[in-house]
Amino acid sequence: MQARIATNAAAHADRTARWAARGERAVPRLDVPSLRSVDPTVMDRLGPTAALLVVRPVVGVAGFVWMVASGWWLATPLLLWFLYGSTVSAMHHLIHGSVGFGPRTRHGLLTVLGFVILESGHAWQATHLLHHRDGSDLPDPEGFVENLGWRQLPLGALQWRFRIAAWGWRHSPRRRRTSVEIANVVALTVIAVALVPITWVPLAYVALMQLGTFLFAVLLAKGPQANFGRETTTPLMFVHTRLIGHLLFHHHLHVEHHAYPKVPMARLDRLRPTVEAALADDEVVRVRLAV
Repeated sequence: MQARIATNAAAHADRTARWAARGERAVPRLDVPSLRSVDPTVMDRLGPTAALLVVRPVVGVAGFVWMVASGWWLATPLLLWFLYGSTVSAMHHLIHGSVGFGPRTRHGLLTVLGFVILESGHAWQATHLLHHRDGSDLPDPEGFVENLGWRQLPLGALQWRFRIAAWGWRHSPRRRRTSVEIANVVALTVIAVALVPITWVPLAYVALMQLGTFLFAVLLAKGPQANFGRETTTPLMFVHTRLIGHLLFHHHLHVEHHAYPKVPMARLDRLRPTVEAALADDEVVRVRLAV
């Protein structure tokens, strides 16, 4: 036990030095017990929940169409949190293969759902899987916004989607599919602009998704999992909340997700005691939200 404590302390000191030198906040690879020894039931089939994950974005798009058809176009931004958040959540589960679908279905859904928010699903896959790798010499195109100050953040958040698309296209193992996805997004944007003399609705949707990506990047950089932008000496942050966790589609469980990336997000709270015990020798920050 003492040897393990000494090893963990040395590893933590090394990680802290890397983070201080590079301004990193990326969560490293965590030494946690195997799921089989903790709670193998968290990997039970999701059943109807898996279908719900991929159906919610469709409901969001239908809600947008219904609002526009009903003349409530000014209320469409109110739908953004559900539409964008549920789509990102579904894509995240597809990327990690935690929804129980076969590979072909997962890749097909990733393309379709990426198109819902006007992103390349496979560019996101390439950058997000890199985000989960532990290596001080590796870039983190997804998390670069976390290192920006408040003054640099607006421009960085605007650039986020383009950096993800560019890096993902260059490094995705499925470059042809990624190229098609990016081309489709560009084509829809051009068509939306061209249709403005006839109808503004497609352009309004494009603008809404651009806003969604901007706000998502801001949340990544300064949200609860980043301690609201405060200076910290460690990226190991546990966010304690009740209601807001549901509003964030359970993505506040960031450290827990890095410990067990293939576990569905809604089940990660069952593994929090295990993760906290495994990190008992590390420096952690606990962010407590009132609701």
